[in-house]
Amino acid sequence: MEEHTRTLRVVNAEESKPICDWETMYPDLWMLIEVTREDQWEVYEGKLIATAVDPMELVDIGRSYDERGLVTLETRGVYTESQPAFVG
Repeated sequence: MEEHTRTLRVVNAEESKPICDWETMYPDLWMLIEVTREDQWEVYEGKLIATAVDPMELVDIGRSYDERGLVTLETRGVYTESQPAFVG
């Protein structure tokens, strides 16, 4: 049986940054971000709410933001290890 270690870290950043900046600052981690600037095609900026190794750890905190009517984005930081290539 695999043991699960909780990795959720609540950040609640006060400053808004471009999404690509957050993804660079937190490589290999999943992030929940409160959206602060978007249009109908893309999310541009946000405030970092929390990080975790397992994206499932972000579900409950994400729901709490949804219940308050706040728009959030779940994204993953840049990969530090090479990923398999997709050949289609």
